[in-house]
Amino acid sequence: MHLRLDHSSGEPIYRQIVEQIKYAIAAGRLNGDDKLPSIRALAGSLKINPRTVVKAYEELAHAELVVMKQGQGVFVIDRRESTAKSVRTKVIAKQMKRILAESYRMGASRDEVAAVLRQVADEMESAE
Repeated sequence: MHLRLDHSSGEPIYRQIVEQIKYAIAAGRLNGDDKLPSIRALAGSLKINPRTVVKAYEELAHAELVVMKQGQGVFVIDRRESTAKSVRTKVIAKQMKRILAESYRMGASRDEVAAVLRQVADEMESAE
């Protein structure tokens, strides 16, 4: 598993780890029962404090996306497609809330935002 950290983004490192693992689950790159890197291994590869990894893993466990098994490691919870779809839906909803909030602050209407979304989706589909 490869994670990229942006130390200048302003977003806490542990949150970047959480979000990237959530994306990997949502995209199906991490599946049920997959083992995540050990705390020490991930901290070493990212050159960060192990407590940061612990905090990220604890947040993922609290969200019921992973389970921490004493002496064995951290594993993605096996809920098959429902987990990936649920996580994907939550991630999309979070992104859409940000986009909508910014759009509304600029004075855009709901219809205008929907029209732009359809236009961008059409452009992306035709580019494939």
